[in-house]
Amino acid sequence: MSFTIPSNSNYIKSAKGIQFAYRKFGKETGIPLVFFVHFRGTMENWDPKMIGALAENRPVILFDNTGVGESSGETPSSISEMAEDAASFIKALGLEKVDILGFSIGGFVAQELALQQPNLVRRIVLAGTAPQSGVNEPRKDVYEAMTKVYGDANDALENFLFLFYGPTETSRTAGISSIKRILTQKKVESSLQVRDAQLQAISQWAKQDPEQKYDWLQKITQPVLVTNGVKDIMVPTENSYILTENLPYAQLIIYPDSGHGHLFQYPEQFAEHVNLFLDSK
Repeated sequence: MSFTIPSNSNYIKSAKGIQFAYRKFGKETGIPLVFFVHFRGTMENWDPKMIGALAENRPVILFDNTGVGESSGETPSSISEMAEDAASFIKALGLEKVDILGFSIGGFVAQELALQQPNLVRRIVLAGTAPQSGVNEPRKDVYEAMTKVYGDANDALENFLFLFYGPTETSRTAGISSIKRILTQKKVESSLQVRDAQLQAISQWAKQDPEQKYDWLQKITQPVLVTNGVKDIMVPTENSYILTENLPYAQLIIYPDSGHGHLFQYPEQFAEHVNLFLDSK
């Protein structure tokens, strides 16, 4: 059975004065799972097949952080400020405890939120992401694809397939299927201000520190599920191992024949793994 993410957004104003756009659905009881989206993404960029499988088991909350999509304000240029804004959104909803799922830059924000608000976060899923000062292999073709202003739909499709999926026919085919599902939703594009602010935040987060020992990850004491594809060209997969080795209570799943978009390539399997993790004692 196909799942359709509700198209109508709700709005709530935080103590910081930002009007956040969000959608809440799924089970009415239980700890909500809050999603933090990837670079340049909005809440319309999640695969409905994966989201639907998770919403069967728990309340799900998708939202646009400050300046993104339908939310007001300007996107800040630091991960710390993004996490502060996310916390203000969650608290505006009156929630005292949440699970969080961060994908790509959303995973940076999720880590920072767990450090800033440890009592707010119960469990964490980190998909296709990296610790601060992690492994960074700058590739000109990847950077150009990340920052590109698309010419047409085919251009955007090829760009997304290159960044999120492997070069194999099986990975690309799964990617095309996911993109078709995502495109069934209404789409609010991110602005260039969002792109540029997020690029600055990513640059600060990725800045290399020769003395970095990742000791700060020991402060994230919640259970963490780390996931990635076997070859992520956007956020090198080695970062997932660094996270798992340094977080006190982390487990790792690497998906075959996949890259950054592994959670969309294997939507049902990924959702099953996340459900098992979130429901475990």
